[in-house]
Amino acid sequence: MSLEIESSKNSAKIWTKRRARIPLSIWVLLALVIGFGLGLEFPKNAVVQALALSGTYFPKTVVTFAAVVIFFLLSTATARLIMVHKERAGQFFGRIFVMYLALGLISLIWVTIFIWIVIGLPITAPGTKVPTFATWLLSVVRTFKTIISQQPLLQTLVASILVGWVTAAVKPLNVVAHGMIRVGDGILKVFKWLLWYYPIMIGCLAISIPLKFGKKGVAYYGQTVLWLVAVTLIWCLIMIVVTKLVTKRTWKQMMSYFWTVYPTGFGTGGSYDTLAVNLVSAERDLELQPQVAEVSIVFGTVLNKNAATMAVLLCTITVCWMLHVPVSLTDILLLVLPIWILGLESPGVPGGAGFFMSPIVAVILNVPDPGVFVTTFVAMYSGLIPMLTTATNTTNDGFIGAMLEDRFARSILTE
Repeated sequence: MSLEIESSKNSAKIWTKRRARIPLSIWVLLALVIGFGLGLEFPKNAVVQALALSGTYFPKTVVTFAAVVIFFLLSTATARLIMVHKERAGQFFGRIFVMYLALGLISLIWVTIFIWIVIGLPITAPGTKVPTFATWLLSVVRTFKTIISQQPLLQTLVASILVGWVTAAVKPLNVVAHGMIRVGDGILKVFKWLLWYYPIMIGCLAISIPLKFGKKGVAYYGQTVLWLVAVTLIWCLIMIVVTKLVTKRTWKQMMSYFWTVYPTGFGTGGSYDTLAVNLVSAERDLELQPQVAEVSIVFGTVLNKNAATMAVLLCTITVCWMLHVPVSLTDILLLVLPIWILGLESPGVPGGAGFFMSPIVAVILNVPDPGVFVTTFVAMYSGLIPMLTTATNTTNDGFIGAMLEDRFARSILTE
């Protein structure tokens, strides 16, 4: 692990030297604008239509192999944590896992309140009765039961953590753990290598929004971005204040960390691509002890997608409006628990939440055409949206590390 962390720090230095090059975020935004423009100006052009269709191939491929990808990513993170922090692994894992679970749930509660008060979704769809609490709870249980029995992603989530833990904890099985780690690292390398294609894919998918929905589709995208800006900035402010109240970090330390990591996360659009800079800044600016930074930042990179889950709920509303699928606050409440858990398995690559969560959202909402829903969702969850969510997710990782060190990990670290 120490070699990997050193490698991450070296990567951070290389990243700093290469900042003069055109960043990924600029390419993504440029592709997004070009895609919107082509869809608006040439909606009947055969070549433009073919480009729009080509953008759907990669998301569909990723969704097809989602269970395998998720298994190796999470089992790798779990095994690596157990093998590095052998004596402290149980306590570290338990406490940080609970903290990230709480972070994800509270953030979803916050965005649901925002949807209720600011967006003003009706409690139920027009023509239906307001459900009682018992009816709503039964609907949640029924929906969750259906997902567990019919969707392999959640089963994969549980299995990957168990397999990663057992293979790392049982010495004869360590060879299996090392093998999974190599496979997991290989998957991440493939995703990182494919970052060159991400702007191209976004540009092609962006064509489909005005192609199908005209200027109204572009307006929906802009509205979703504005909602997300409000939701995530208020959330970041809350996290900064809470960190100041429960830790010994100064305002200078926290703001120095925030203004280092937030622009990096915004620029890369992917948690894994921000990992190196996040680690360096957490130790340098927040002054986290290395073992805490490694656990909090590395594990948070895999588990913490709280801002992504908030964006998924917001995108769900606009995609439903665009496709004329009835959506109500009750539907959003039905999505909270499944999306909360799906946030733990979404890969930290640009647009990953859109790829992996949209099929589940389509199943829960029982949309008429899941294929159209997923491709429209992935197009909507692109450009500025993953950039804003990554910036928020990655800074939250460091603040959680500060809370972990000052409030929960002192006794463990001094043993």
